[in-house]
Amino acid sequence: MRFLLCVVTIIWAVGLAGCLHLGEERNMTHIDVENLNGVRGKAFQVNADTREFELLKETVIDPQTDEGRSRHTVQWAENARFIKVVQQNGFMGVEGPVQVVVSSLDESNMQAAVAGEPFMVMQVTVLGPADKVEDFASGTDVLQAEFTPDPESDREWGGSIVIDGRAVPMRLRGPRASVTVRTDASASDFAEGFWETRLTGEYVGERFVARELEIFPLVDPRTVDDPALPRVLVIGDSISMNYHDAAKTALQGIANYYRIEGNGGPTTRGVQATELWLGNYWEEGLQWDVIQFNFGLHDLRQAYDPEKETFGAHQVGVEDYKVNLERIIGTLRETGATLMWCTTTPVPQTRTGSWPEPIGHAGRQKDEDLVFNAAAMEVIHHHPDILVNDINTFVRAAPELSAWRKKDDVHFWSGDEQAVVGQFVAAQIKRALGVREKAEKQKN
Repeated sequence: MRFLLCVVTIIWAVGLAGCLHLGEERNMTHIDVENLNGVRGKAFQVNADTREFELLKETVIDPQTDEGRSRHTVQWAENARFIKVVQQNGFMGVEGPVQVVVSSLDESNMQAAVAGEPFMVMQVTVLGPADKVEDFASGTDVLQAEFTPDPESDREWGGSIVIDGRAVPMRLRGPRASVTVRTDASASDFAEGFWETRLTGEYVGERFVARELEIFPLVDPRTVDDPALPRVLVIGDSISMNYHDAAKTALQGIANYYRIEGNGGPTTRGVQATELWLGNYWEEGLQWDVIQFNFGLHDLRQAYDPEKETFGAHQVGVEDYKVNLERIIGTLRETGATLMWCTTTPVPQTRTGSWPEPIGHAGRQKDEDLVFNAAAMEVIHHHPDILVNDINTFVRAAPELSAWRKKDDVHFWSGDEQAVVGQFVAAQIKRALGVREKAEKQKN
């Protein structure tokens, strides 16, 4: 059997380089947003009857420049192909013979394989029945051939690959090796469970239609949560990313702690994506008991004229910001969770810079957070049941953050800073859980 020497690069996260980064508030069509062909994201609200679903894709490129749509309605063609893709560190579940592409071979192992001697590999793709080899094999350091797993007890670690009619022993190079297994799936499979998907297709009018969907299984939270503990969701921007690990650690044994995928961005994105961030909360075991939410640092960003050294309009105006918060609160209330508004953390010093078009030159002014926090509190005061985590006041006063307050970066990058802020957030979430528990007891 012939074999090919080629290169395969398996991409597990779809980059958005080359995409246009547009304000959420604009009317957008497929002409002025990134092409969904090749994009990977989470699938929600899959409807097998109408052949459509909601795609929530990762939009984070840089905490300071993250812009773009996160939610898209996608349809699949009647004859669309579904491929289940599982990444594992062995050949578990693989029945041979199968076609494989062995990639990233170093020179010594390539020479051994060509000579018909046992060789070691780090990356293997097991092709599905309808996969075309040429889509996976091109270049100079890849083998494509027929593979049969070892029928003995250690079959997960290797087997034999056929090269020029010879069966050559091939083994994985330890537990860090990666095996990608591609198998056929169906629309009914897609309609059940939890999935990420990577799309191949094109626009038909204003609607993107997928003709091929690679679906990647996700863990059902109910299989990893402690069912005796409440579930907490944090909605926020890159600041909540900064303190995520510290807060989650502090809440171990107290709550099942989650935050949204990626960067929550401005309120315009929140209006668009909140219902998807919430997931299937109406299902048993997927409810949210406490939701902490925050928007502000993206909304308050302002256009900047470097020649005149003057600031212009906010990314989201104050009045629009308040309207958006009301809409987001309306969506959050549908969950029945105890809600907690988290004030926007300070802008310690003025900072300007260059962002991708059409934002261009922009920046954040020192203490502009106070303007938006005041606007947010006008909204929150209409909802007296919503708790407030005043992280802004804490950060302004915490002695451990005195050095941070002299910088012009709104983020908390050091481990010590993240620990201080994360522990404070955890304490506020504990307070919210206590309020909810007390309310539940009063009901009963």
